[in-house]
Amino acid sequence: MDPAFTRAFPVTEAHKIDFRAEIFDIFNDARFGNPIVPFTSGIFGQINSARDPRIMQFALKYSF
Repeated sequence: MDPAFTRAFPVTEAHKIDFRAEIFDIFNDARFGNPIVPFTSGIFGQINSARDPRIMQFALKYSF
């Protein structure tokens, strides 16, 4: 689940400030990579990677 929130704040009639917040993987679920496949590998069947954790980003934009 990746929600995004936006809000516009008027400064004057022709100017405004936009605020935006985005959250990726809001529940911070573990998303593991694929296991090692080759039988000859010493780490066969182990999972050595995971996808990105929860990430949040914020932005401000001044429009005139």
